[in-house]
Amino acid sequence: MGNRRRIVLDVVLWVFALFLAWVFARQGIAKFSDHSGWARAFRSWHFPVWFRVCVGVAETAAALLLLARRTAFAGAAIIVAVMLGAMATHVWWGQPGQVTSEILPLLLATAVAIGRRRSFILPRRRGARP
Repeated sequence: MGNRRRIVLDVVLWVFALFLAWVFARQGIAKFSDHSGWARAFRSWHFPVWFRVCVGVAETAAALLLLARRTAFAGAAIIVAVMLGAMATHVWWGQPGQVTSEILPLLLATAVAIGRRRSFILPRRRGARP
């Protein structure tokens, strides 16, 4: 792959990762509040409070993991798992129209996971490409 193409791909992956980190840090932290819209939504889906908090921890951790090249794959994989669970919840509760809100984060996180898979916390060989 040419150097210019590699740079463009890297910039695109960083833009996706930073956008996802911003969204999931905010939404993850919001899930810790017992008075948030998320608390009401999780109650309506009959999920226990501990599950809402676990999702908040997962989303917040994913946001932080996205901020480093070597851990971005893990953060993106967490987001993919959370989005698939969210989509399943909406379908299960008869709200398939709500699934559309998970499609963009799912696609962006998938792109980051694929793009950063080779950087994922592997020991570096001397002279290896990043």
